Amino acid sequence: MLKQIAKSDGNNECLMKAASDAIAVQDAVNLIAIVGCFHRHLKAMRETGMSGDELNNHPVTICFISKLSSLCRMTVERETKAFGAIEKMANGETVQYEVIPI
Repeated sequence: MLKQIAKSDGNNECLMKAASDAIAVQDAVNLIAIVGCFHRHLKAMRETGMSGDELNNHPVTICFISKLSSLCRMTVERETKAFGAIEKMANGETVQYEVIPI
């Protein structure tokens, strides 16, 4: 499989702001604010013509996702349990889940 390489213009104001915010959120703990900021930047990045794999693999995307993963204390075990829980919830069942404080 060929390795695809993309470039991101650091002189583009939209991308500069997205990168700056991706750095700033690394110290944040407000999940709603982080997701909102990420959403705004994803929309703006799409407006620059980015889409699909290029957007999914952009350094800004990876850094935001890393922060979200960190806040959720993501592990493979927690992810597996979460998928099991949402299946139950989707079927009207009540579930319990572990809360790990920040």
